[in-house]
Amino acid sequence: MSAALARRLAACLAALLLALAPGVAFAQPAALVVGPGEVVPGDLATISRPILVQGLVEGDVTSLSGPILVEGEVRGDVVSYAGPITLAPRARVGGSVLAIGGGVVVASPAAVAGRILGEEQLAGGAVLVSLASFFGRRGTFAPAAIPQPLASGGLAMICLLLCAVCTAIWPLRTEGAARALRHAPLHSAGLGLLTTVLAALLLPPLVALAALSLVGLPLLLPLLLLIQFPYLVGFAVIGRAITAGRGASTSHPAVAAAAGVLALLLPLALIGSAAPLVSAALFYLVAGAGLGAAILTRGGVYALRTV
Repeated sequence: MSAALARRLAACLAALLLALAPGVAFAQPAALVVGPGEVVPGDLATISRPILVQGLVEGDVTSLSGPILVEGEVRGDVVSYAGPITLAPRARVGGSVLAIGGGVVVASPAAVAGRILGEEQLAGGAVLVSLASFFGRRGTFAPAAIPQPLASGGLAMICLLLCAVCTAIWPLRTEGAARALRHAPLHSAGLGLLTTVLAALLLPPLVALAALSLVGLPLLLPLLLLIQFPYLVGFAVIGRAITAGRGASTSHPAVAAAAGVLALLLPLALIGSAAPLVSAALFYLVAGAGLGAAILTRGGVYALRTV
């Protein structure tokens, strides 16, 4: 990967991020509302949209990360894995109520025929809430969260620091992977994309299994951190590949990698302040190429011997 090609890739990435930002930033969904007198014959489920029940839901009401407010009747269970649940004074629930991370506010416990779980935040639930509040979309009755520009900038700084640390610990390995990336960018990107797709397919069942078994819920944080590590290494490899041939040989490897990583993190942090899902997707897409180069060279060792 030449310096000119690296500049073009960085410019294209920045242009793509800026082009996608406005459309995603203003695509905030409204709450999913079951109005007074309205009857939903089956279940009701969303991923991140808030749910407001003023009428009747004959099945379950489930949200992965959105808040749920019940003012009417739900004949099944009410479940939110990473959002709060609020039951108004006139609310009625025929099943149980479960909130892993957001807590439960019940005006009258007698209104719930089953069990109430999660009135206090369960162990590991804070992790789910933090991730949901940053990457999710908040509605009118969702809880306050850390401002996205602050969270995006903080994550970018942490990523920059960790990439520099990875390079400082493995300077030769990241250099070897960077060489492989420059010599075989398409193979590296393809392997990284395949690895990311496989990880994306395997992660939801593991998270769901941990969430459903309350014993495994505290393991979510170590699992999520463990998955990020290879991509941080891949991003460090990308940083070294970008700065190669620009006098980086006279700099400390960690400084050279940080300079290249910073060139990519700035537009990612900018877009993350408005559209975090787009920023996260592009982060893994870019880091996947460096990860693919690292896998291709067995952690950079093979490239040092052959390139």
